Order: sequence, then structure tokens, then C-alpha cells
Amino acid sequence: MFQEKPHGETENWLGRAEFKFATGALRDGRFMRAFCLVTALSCFALAGLGIIVQFNPAGPTGVASRSVHAAAVISGAVIGCRWLRRPWPRYEVAVAFVAWADITVAAVAATMSTTEARLSTTLYLGVTGVFVGFLLGARLLAVHCAFGAMVIGGITGWAVLVRHASLWGLFTIYMPALMWVVLVPLTGCVLIESGRRAVAGVARSAHRDQLTGLRNRRGMHAAVRRVLAGKTPQADLVVAVCDIDRFKRLNDEDGHAAGDVALIAMAERLRSIVRPGEIAARLGGDELVLVTLIDDPGGMSALLDRLDVLTRIDVGGRELSVSVGVASMAATEPHFSLDDVIRHADAAMYGVKRSGGGACAVHRRETDGTVQPT
Repeated sequence: MFQEKPHGETENWLGRAEFKFATGALRDGRFMRAFCLVTALSCFALAGLGIIVQFNPAGPTGVASRSVHAAAVISGAVIGCRWLRRPWPRYEVAVAFVAWADITVAAVAATMSTTEARLSTTLYLGVTGVFVGFLLGARLLAVHCAFGAMVIGGITGWAVLVRHASLWGLFTIYMPALMWVVLVPLTGCVLIESGRRAVAGVARSAHRDQLTGLRNRRGMHAAVRRVLAGKTPQADLVVAVCDIDRFKRLNDEDGHAAGDVALIAMAERLRSIVRPGEIAARLGGDELVLVTLIDDPGGMSALLDRLDVLTRIDVGGRELSVSVGVASMAATEPHFSLDDVIRHADAAMYGVKRSGGGACAVHRRETDGTVQPT
């Protein structure tokens, strides 16, 4: 059985959902290469800073401080080349990149010779904040901003307590640093998150049936494509089509509101048998479907046992019968088509209706017909 992996609370807190969303947006908009280029240039800029300040009076002094800058130069150049030459990073690599950037900027800032130079160097944390806010979401950005604020606060506090600098005198340096490192990324992230949620809401509504809350035809096809996009599973894709018997008569006699109630009840009954990773959808009218993959010999019998509870539903004390048709096709078949499987399941379902309804039938491709399961 295939799995549509849901994001758990831990994954959402770590920004995996945001990373996946941003990655998809960059890929669909064909901006992925441009994003990698900008990130690489930022790394090269950090490496360049490490080189230039070696010749500046405010730069590092001593072997230890210069070694820190040399490490920043080398790592910045290497990681910048990685963004240019390697494929799009995994989520874990993106998080590791942020950790490297934060620690490297903090180390370079701490080894500068003057307080002003240290505070000015922290401005590079703002660039990392833009990366985090766009790619990894608000929660990880909050962690990054807290780290940046601690670095700026630590440098300022050390200058005031140890070097007896004036807190007011440093205001024009540490306040802009806080604004750029903390406030600007957080404000930008609020705008990004608002846009992300708006787009996600539109996308969900485009893939969901408004009445039942199930996927619509477009959403079902998209979900199946995601599952089969990579390595095709060695399994049969199975589609069960469910249709309420004499639904038109119900609408004509009791009104469309009664029909809607019946559809909602049918959708709830379908949800009750759906297992993790399976797809439930409404194709239109009163036709609901269940899509799953079966990779073991006894899987079809087990599925038919579950589908049996769908053949009768109770709506306001009134029992309605439901016809169910089932069809399957190997996902590895050269001419595999989800629409063909649905069409075969439809044929089996209509065969049940012609026999009186209220039962489940399986489509047999070799005879182009249906048989009632025993």
C-alpha cells in the first residue's frame, strides 16, 4: 500500500512543510537556479569579507583570530561552490547550512578588533535570516533571530561592561544591526507566511470537493501522480467506485438537500474504511472512489471485505443501497492509465446496478466483464 506521508507536528515545527512548499514554488517558477546563485554569491561575499578585513585596522589580530577568518574564507568558498555545482539540497542540508552561516558570522564578528567592526559584521546574519524565512519558515527563523539578538547583545554588553563603552554611544550601530538581523527578516517572514497560507488555501480548495471534503477528480489525479512519480511500485493500483442507487429518484422526491445529506453520509462511511495512505475522492455527482495499491495476494479479498460495509448506508433512518465496482491494473504496466482503471471500475459498478444494486463487483479484464465476489 502506498503512503502519502503526512507532516507531523515535529516536522512542521522544524520547517519541513515550509521547505517542501518553497522548494516546489521555486521549481515550478523556474527560480531554483537563481536562488542557488544568490546563495552562492552570499557565501562568496562572506569569504571576501574574511580576506579584505585582514588588511583593515579593525580586522583580526593574532594567530587565533586570523585562523578563524581563514576557516571562514575557505568554508565560504567551498560551500558557495557547492550551491553552484550540486543539486538542490535536502532539508537537512539546508538546516546545516544555516547553522554554519550563523556560527561562522558570529565567530568572524567576535574576532574583529573593534566593537564597531564586530557589530557591523553581524549584519550578515540578516542575509541568512532572509534565507531561513523564505525556505524554512517562521519557527526556525525565530531561533535564528534569537541567536542573532544574543550575538549583538553579547558584543554590546561586553563593550559596555569590559571596555566601558557608552551604551548610548553604540546605539547608532547596535540598533540598526538589531533591525536588520531581527526585525526585517521577521517582518518579511510574516508576509511570506501570509502568502504561503493564501496560496496553500487556494490549492487545497482547487483539489477538494466543497460538499464532502474529499478530494475532487483533480486532487485524486495529483495525489496518485505524486505516489507514482518516483520509482513505480511493484503493485496493483486498485480503484473502487461507489454510487448510491436510485440517487436521482431521491433528489426528485425529497429534494437536493436530501441528496446532499446522503452524499455526506456516504463520504463519512467511505472515510471510516480508508487506511493511511489511501485516497478517497468524489469524482462528481454521487460517484465516490477509493484508490489504493495492493502488493500481496490476499490484499484484494481484504479490500472487498472492507468495501462490503459501503453497500448499505443509513440516512436519517432511511436505508439506501450503494453499488460498488472494483478494478485494478499493475502500476508497472507499459500502458498504465488511472483513467482506464476508473473506467473499468465504473463498468463493474454499473453491472451491479443492472443486477439490482446494493453489492460489490470486480471487473475482470480478460473477459471485459464483471463477476460478483464470493
